[in-house]
Amino acid sequence: MSKNASTAEGWDEEYEAGRWAFLRSLPESGRYGIIGMWLNLSNSMDEVLDIGCGEGLLYERLQPMGIKRYVGMDLAPAALEIANVDPSIASLRAGDMHTFEPQDGERFSAIVFNEVLHFAEDPAAVVARYAPFLKDDGVIALSMYSPKRPESGANKLIAKLWEATDDESKWEVLDDYRLVSDKKGVTWRMRLVKPVTA
Repeated sequence: MSKNASTAEGWDEEYEAGRWAFLRSLPESGRYGIIGMWLNLSNSMDEVLDIGCGEGLLYERLQPMGIKRYVGMDLAPAALEIANVDPSIASLRAGDMHTFEPQDGERFSAIVFNEVLHFAEDPAAVVARYAPFLKDDGVIALSMYSPKRPESGANKLIAKLWEATDDESKWEVLDDYRLVSDKKGVTWRMRLVKPVTA
């Protein structure tokens, strides 16, 4: 990742250079499949918010499954320009996950954080910030790359987020995966949660 990747300009450079093209590869498809089935089986395909949507790969996978409305948000305008979406059901917005606000009256049946929470100092706080943007019975899908070293910073972030969403007074864990790609030699931690309402 470039030293400027924390800025929109840095992300634009990386997308324009094709740095993220590998996300279209077959070994990356498993986690998209799990997220798609989670949303389908939890009846959450009506209004999906994809945080850190990049060039809209999740949209491409959800579209044949009958997604009704998709909002993709990403820090990199260049990624959004690459996206091939149907404007009658999809809206793409440049923004930062720490400050994003939905439009007036906009609520979502699902919010997806797919490989983006590593860029948050406190992923649990970011996820909690989005809970009010959900409709009743809305779900939040989490996917985070898990390095092989248990003591890595990424794994520490995952542990903190999983600990926060283990709090049964605030979250209901609907599903929890450790997805391993033997082909790619990587592991992802994935979790589907919904906020507990009073």
